[in-house]
Amino acid sequence: MNKLNKLILIWATGWLLLHSVAGQAAQQNPPPPDEAMQVSYRVIDGNQIEVRFELIEDVYLYRHALAFTGENLMVDEAALFIPAGKEKDDPAFGLVETYWDELIVRVPFSSVGENPVLKVKYQGCVENFICYPPQRLSFDLSAEPLLSSGAPAPIQPAGSLLNSGSGSGGFFGGEQLLPVDQAFQFETIALDGDRLMARFTMAPNIYLYKDQIQFSSFTNGVSLGKPVFPQAVLKDDPEFGLVDVYYDVVEIELPISRSKAGLSQMDIEAAFQGCEDGKVCYPPTAQLVTVELPPAVTLVQTEDLLDSESAVELSETEVISQVFDRSVLLILLQFFGFGLLLSLTPCVFPMIPILSGLIVGQKNPSTAKAFTLSVVYVLAMALTYTAVGVIAGMAEVNLQALFQTPWIIIVFSLVFVLLALSMFGFYDLQLPASWQSKLSGISNRQKSGSYAGVAVMGLLSALIVGPCVAPPLAAAVLFISSTDSGPVLGGLALFAMSIGMGVPLIAIGTSAGKWMPGAGGWMNVVKSFFGILLLGMAIWFLSRIMPGDTILMTWGVLLIATAVMWHQHAKANGLSGWVMSLFDALKVILLVVGIAQLLGGMAGKEDPFRPLQGVFSGGATAAEQKVNFKTIKSVDDLNREIQQSNRPVFLDFYADWCVECIRMEKTTFKDPQIVALAAEFTVLKADVTAQDDEDRALMKQFGVVGPPASLFFAADGTPLKARNFFGYKSAGELKQTFEKILN
Repeated sequence: MNKLNKLILIWATGWLLLHSVAGQAAQQNPPPPDEAMQVSYRVIDGNQIEVRFELIEDVYLYRHALAFTGENLMVDEAALFIPAGKEKDDPAFGLVETYWDELIVRVPFSSVGENPVLKVKYQGCVENFICYPPQRLSFDLSAEPLLSSGAPAPIQPAGSLLNSGSGSGGFFGGEQLLPVDQAFQFETIALDGDRLMARFTMAPNIYLYKDQIQFSSFTNGVSLGKPVFPQAVLKDDPEFGLVDVYYDVVEIELPISRSKAGLSQMDIEAAFQGCEDGKVCYPPTAQLVTVELPPAVTLVQTEDLLDSESAVELSETEVISQVFDRSVLLILLQFFGFGLLLSLTPCVFPMIPILSGLIVGQKNPSTAKAFTLSVVYVLAMALTYTAVGVIAGMAEVNLQALFQTPWIIIVFSLVFVLLALSMFGFYDLQLPASWQSKLSGISNRQKSGSYAGVAVMGLLSALIVGPCVAPPLAAAVLFISSTDSGPVLGGLALFAMSIGMGVPLIAIGTSAGKWMPGAGGWMNVVKSFFGILLLGMAIWFLSRIMPGDTILMTWGVLLIATAVMWHQHAKANGLSGWVMSLFDALKVILLVVGIAQLLGGMAGKEDPFRPLQGVFSGGATAAEQKVNFKTIKSVDDLNREIQQSNRPVFLDFYADWCVECIRMEKTTFKDPQIVALAAEFTVLKADVTAQDDEDRALMKQFGVVGPPASLFFAADGTPLKARNFFGYKSAGELKQTFEKILN
């Protein structure tokens, strides 16, 4: 390697290390809804109210979300004048009518009673950014000169006050609205060993939707069968049309199946929704009760419960946990299969260049040695994963999370830089000459040293590279913590899963030895390629603690240095002809992309694949659309937010060092449909990056092994355990979960 290439490489490496302690870039926040959409009114001619919406730039209103109702005031809906809007292909609702800048609505009224109030509901969005949740305002008209007088206005139908159009069950507050536990009283008794009777008692004028009633068992070993509903009343509902409902009292028979003897009680949850005639609808609600059980008449096999269509709906982790009721061999085979699937996730991908680089770094590795080194790496990784899982289950300490501190990340990144420099020929990674002379009598010392180094890298990779939690890992760790035999059986399951994750690594590592070119110029070019990959790995690790714009500039520096150095290296090692032409083209491409990334990073951008997006647009670009989470830190913070919310709650566990968390941030939580649905939830984020006492207490409270993890709560605070999940979820998968909760 000539002096110019060495200087370029040292410059790139210095850039990488100098920026490892930079701070995070600030992000723009959207304006609050009352600033983005200002609403005012005035009375016209004593019998009309003019409602004016003034919208700031890039904010628009939905026509379908507008609603005007009165309290002690009859709104003449037939004469309501709403001007035509602008048609828009909206990412959340498709083709809709919208309003921009300003909207004026004339609201005629009559039958004014004492203390008249006009209630206004509306919803809007910031273009290409976020959608606000439905907004509600009440205008007290008591002091206004209203012409019409007489008896109080009749109460408006439920449809005029109900929801935001998405089934969330939102409503206008009112002093006469009964609390949900008084409006719907739920109780359950056992009729015999195989049947329960669930009873709902409704307050006067309260009705319950038949199709919204669902039951779930929260006791292992007890499964609920298909409910037997009595005859319902057909009602022309203002929201849903003709539906089946229940008034007064309804009793529902629930068959149960048990796979375990000795169960004397069970926990059963009822999810339901109902309304008060002519007034409002309650949000979807869930109540949990405990039922005393007589002895079971018969017991069924666990496999029958899993295969039955009537089995209780369980979360992903609970379903996987039931695997532990099977034979040991079947458990190990299934977890080996889980590992094969997990090998396709981003948490395992970084191990490929690590292992390949270690093998290529050996001197003339044979296929047999490449295979042996790959097995050593995978076994070290598997044993570490197993130990980490057992410790996390027994001591409730996540060692992987503890290894995500900045100084460990920096040291690990420095190791990759040193390995890369070895690939570039600055030095050879081997024992010092004085040591080699003393150990010359032991012929395999160098070979053993290679295996030990590969094993250490396998151990460190398991601890540092992929600390994200998937459902199988969470299920095994939770099983370890819950049973006496958990550490043994759970540890074996984790080892089988780790081996499954490592099978593709063994195949790739062995191939690296099989297809390596012979000694000479080609070998040097290939080794320098893996050196570049190792420098990229160092940048990837540092991205967990460095701001995105600095990382983008660092990628640019690496690509520019690679374009010059690798091309020169290939030429110096005798490459010519069409192969050298490919290197000429690659040099131009890398220079263009590297310069673009460097400029994008200087402009504050973070995306390495779109580094110049918006840089040369000549004006401010619209803020990127994404789910806006409110960050919480402790169990008390969570309880406070749940108490203050009248919507379902979505809690996301996140960490800066979690690869799958970052992936969800960049994909799932920026999907327009997810952004729109999230507006119907109270969305919270628990940032557990620091892993301090409060983080661990919050995770322990809900049995969270590590991020990513998502928890859901009903509007009344009841945990929706069947909807919880560990690991990455695509936008389509999360959309289904959101819709099940909202509907």
